[in-house]
Amino acid sequence: MFVSCLILLIFPPVWIGRRPLPEDLVVDILLRLSVESLLRFKCVCKHWYALIKSPSFIEKHFHHKNNCARLLVCILKVARVHPIVRSVVFSLLPEEIVPGVTPEQKTLLQLRITDFTCVAGPVNGLFLVQKKFYGYNVCLGLWNPATREFRSLPPAPFVIEYFFSDHDHQFGLGFDLLTLDYKVVWIRVFWDELGQGANNRVYACVYSSCNNSWKHLTPEFPPSSTLSAPLDATYLNGVYYWLCRGLDEIYTIRSFDMGSEQFGEMQVPDIPSEHWGTLTLHGGSLAMLTGDPGKPMTSIYDVWVMKQEGNWSKVLTVQPHIDAHWPRNILDNDKMVFEITETSQLVRYDPKTRQVTDLGFHLDLHIAGCWVFNYKESLAPIKRGNETQGEVEQIEHFFYTIPMDEDR
Repeated sequence: MFVSCLILLIFPPVWIGRRPLPEDLVVDILLRLSVESLLRFKCVCKHWYALIKSPSFIEKHFHHKNNCARLLVCILKVARVHPIVRSVVFSLLPEEIVPGVTPEQKTLLQLRITDFTCVAGPVNGLFLVQKKFYGYNVCLGLWNPATREFRSLPPAPFVIEYFFSDHDHQFGLGFDLLTLDYKVVWIRVFWDELGQGANNRVYACVYSSCNNSWKHLTPEFPPSSTLSAPLDATYLNGVYYWLCRGLDEIYTIRSFDMGSEQFGEMQVPDIPSEHWGTLTLHGGSLAMLTGDPGKPMTSIYDVWVMKQEGNWSKVLTVQPHIDAHWPRNILDNDKMVFEITETSQLVRYDPKTRQVTDLGFHLDLHIAGCWVFNYKESLAPIKRGNETQGEVEQIEHFFYTIPMDEDR
């Protein structure tokens, strides 16, 4: 039945005898298809074009059971001959990974560049990419790997005194559920060199994709605090979360509401202050991974899940029987991804079977960065309205790229 209907979809007009195919059946079939196929089928007719671009269809397709989460790995490597030259590769792994068998990798993007810094996300299939600061040049961009749509963000309006040094910064990518607007909050911590830390400052701005502009915010937390980047984008139901640690070594969670554009604070699970911790999402809830990482065979990790604000429950304890390592992510099926320190391998560990699967990435001394994401492809647009009629941006043109065949 599915194959027959798919043939009808490919060869329009879609009729059964003299009657058109029911609309709900058309939608049901289209929802099962990949983003790549849907981008082709937009050209079939105006009705399908409008249907596939509609917010309701995009949301249904993203949450459809056929659109399963997969591991997406970003590797940033420094060239052996020219350290300023870096290669960045985004690789997608298959939905089903056979235990003990190295999976095949699909390359989504591969560039040789000089200015790539980091990547954050995903939120509804979108990523935030950053390149190095050069004066007032644009340094952030939004990217949808599935549709290949890209948008460079205008410069953020930070006005900083000359005697401040850039100490730390964190991003938060999220979605305003009321205005259907993708937003980026950017927090920067500056240290006062002249005052020897007496006047350290925290600055923040928020970007709106609807307005394509930034505005200043007033963050209400001490500049001595350290915000930690999460394992995955910790955006949930209109709010973004960061793990924060003060000089007293006490953890708290800072939040930002994408709708009200207000910062908040809440408590973490009751964990020892000497334990390492990081935030992630797990099973559709905010989660915190805690433990004493790195020890061969003896490290123990606890996974805490927050079902209601401030109400935490421990749902999983894992003691991976592997060599010295560092946790890179945890999946909804409780499998975890680790970097093995000695061999520089990236592996998936199954706590139920204790099976270790080599993912085919080797993080040698020339690796400058590694990110492991839970990723679902999406039709989510970055630009809106008549913006899409203008010049098409490409992520390859955002960075300063070097031809792949040049001497490495």
